[in-house]
Amino acid sequence: MDPRRPELAVSRMNELMKQFDDVMSKIKVAEVSNKLGEMEREGSLVIQEICLVAPRLHEAMMQASRTRRFTLSHQPVEPVENYVAPNQAETVIVEPKPRKKKTSKKKAE
Repeated sequence: MDPRRPELAVSRMNELMKQFDDVMSKIKVAEVSNKLGEMEREGSLVIQEICLVAPRLHEAMMQASRTRRFTLSHQPVEPVENYVAPNQAETVIVEPKPRKKKTSKKKAE
């Protein structure tokens, strides 16, 4: 797999997991020792490639997320009529009590 193409990691990982499942099923029904050795070698190669592709999965996820964020940020905003915020209906506005005026006391002469 080309490390410069992380977007291919997800599909490649799916293919590798299918290959791994096939190898495992063949190992479980193998009747000859040399066939088991062949399946072990094939399975080892598949696992090695899985280990090489796995780090690219995070990059692929982040790339997809960035693309989606860009798409969302460039979509036209549709006006929403009669929108009520979730906490707006429950919010009770309490008016503050009037404060007493501070008066300065004159110093005795």
